[in-house]
Amino acid sequence: MIRHLILRAVCLLTVLGAAAAAPTATPAAPVPLEAFFANPTIATPRLSPDGTKIAFLFPKDGKLALGLFERKTGEGRIILEGVKENVEFFFWKGNEHLVFGGDVGGNESFFLGVTDLTGKKIQRVMESLNRGQIRGSFGNVVNTLPLSDEEIILVGIFTDKPTKHWDGINYYPVQDHVVRYNVKRRTQQLVYANDSEYEGFVTDNAGKVRLAMAEHAAHRVWYYRDSGEKSSFTEIARFPYFGYAETWEPLDFAADNTTLYLISREEHDRGALYAYNTETRTRGPALFVPPEGEIENIVLNRARTKLLGVTYLSDRLHYHWFDAARADLQQTLENTFPGATCRVVSTSDDEQVQLVRVGSDREPGAYYILDLKAPALTLFKRIRPDIDPARMQPMRPISFKARDGLELQGYLTLPAGAEGKKVPLVVNPHGGPFGIRDEWHYSSEVQFLASRGYAVLQVNYRGSGGYGHEFVERGARQWGRAMQDDLTDAVKWVVAQGIADPKRIAIYGASYGGYAALAGVTLTPELYCCAVNYVGVANLEVAFKGYGGDAFTRAGELNYQTKWVAPTADYAAATSPLNFVERIRVPTLHAYGENDARVDYKQWRELKGLLDKYHKPYEYIVEEEQGHGFRHENARLKFYRAMEKFFAANLAPERN
Repeated sequence: MIRHLILRAVCLLTVLGAAAAAPTATPAAPVPLEAFFANPTIATPRLSPDGTKIAFLFPKDGKLALGLFERKTGEGRIILEGVKENVEFFFWKGNEHLVFGGDVGGNESFFLGVTDLTGKKIQRVMESLNRGQIRGSFGNVVNTLPLSDEEIILVGIFTDKPTKHWDGINYYPVQDHVVRYNVKRRTQQLVYANDSEYEGFVTDNAGKVRLAMAEHAAHRVWYYRDSGEKSSFTEIARFPYFGYAETWEPLDFAADNTTLYLISREEHDRGALYAYNTETRTRGPALFVPPEGEIENIVLNRARTKLLGVTYLSDRLHYHWFDAARADLQQTLENTFPGATCRVVSTSDDEQVQLVRVGSDREPGAYYILDLKAPALTLFKRIRPDIDPARMQPMRPISFKARDGLELQGYLTLPAGAEGKKVPLVVNPHGGPFGIRDEWHYSSEVQFLASRGYAVLQVNYRGSGGYGHEFVERGARQWGRAMQDDLTDAVKWVVAQGIADPKRIAIYGASYGGYAALAGVTLTPELYCCAVNYVGVANLEVAFKGYGGDAFTRAGELNYQTKWVAPTADYAAATSPLNFVERIRVPTLHAYGENDARVDYKQWRELKGLLDKYHKPYEYIVEEEQGHGFRHENARLKFYRAMEKFFAANLAPERN
């Protein structure tokens, strides 16, 4: 019955049907830039526990506001909007309250609040620490406690003890405490007073702290205690601390509060799923080993009494189901929307109402309400209704070998009508760089560039996530070296395939991708005809000069700079683009936010000074109230308009 209704529904709601059609060869006119980069019509909708309402984020005055949809009446209304804050996330707490949060001006220091459904009774639980270049805030959510209608578990500074902050000269340590916060009573209760400098906690479904993590002598150490509030912690596991692809990754407690699901790399480099018995302190046999890629997460039923399945990511998202009924539902959805990724993102407490997100490489996504009681499947909202999937281009998986024989994978998206031609190419390295990867899904940037006539190359260079611990480790201390060589080798591979015009190759990236763009035009200046650097690192010596988290590490702790970037200042200097600006031969475009909490704005000032000194042609955008990426719609559109114009002038023209 469910299968029949879903199939009938899609005939009426053909939004996603277009995604399966062949892409249009010659679009009549370019899709407007705003269709790609304006704020989405809807973001992260979530069902209320009783399934009668849907809360969601929607665009208002250049930012995202919190709204509410009543399923019975079909009416929607605003709950609240941020004044200075960017509302970025929320979750239900019972049927009458929403916990929400965001940052201020892109500073990545998150505030936390609670509101009723009218938006008139707002509690500000944690404030953004909006001072200088500080990452993090006074606290964060440890556990949303989905089985509780009133409580959440927070970790942060809740006492008068010395706090963790940067005053421009000194860095003061903190012992973050774990508290239970009641959103109805507006009360907090101390759960665990952290006087041992633990750096992370895992709580069970009752909100009790059961695991703690600390770093000692280059090891990540896990401690366990039973459910007694005054029980002491005992070490249960100790592994070398890498910084990425760690040996243990705890996921969730089952409803019995004894079984802990975790990903372990003790036996499998790409990780496997296990059930760890916290009473006997034993790890059972592997429940699932991904045939490729890495485990993303587990799927539990709402009551957390049953492990339904696992999601894992390789070239695209895959499911492995333990529960036959859930497997049948997934198959029905995927048959209904061929070629699309279907993910249940929210359910009611009785699991009879579910919110399903459907998307693909050409469809930004649409949310459907699946009512198993009716039964019925109805369209709720499309994320970007102005995007026609038939006019977007497929993201094609690719693989090739780097110069040292390492097999690399990635994606190539060609513009319409590219067959048999050598087209201009944009190399688009992802940020991170470690543990992050490009994957098969809709990308506004990729589709925008393809719509303007450019091929787009995305490479999961060494150090990227999704390929196991060893692959990540291959990227350690390879900024501007082997990681950059992987991008160069990818360009040469595409050119050898007869796809890209070697005289019209650009590089564009953000964060580490911005570094890669700068490295591209300074370390391999002959390869690119232009580059766009978005909030990129220009100077790898930054931590050696006393800025950044590594300036505050204690003896024996992992130092990100020496472990993952460069072991010495001289080693960092050898691939710091700031030291090779004179080599740049081509026009460049740069964009930075003054509130950037990851890349110090002074890096842009230094880079700009050298661009001027050596009389290099460049353009730039600086936003005062933005951080590591432009969240405000106006700033974001300004950047992409500049990039569109820049590539039209420097990449599109034929060159002899």
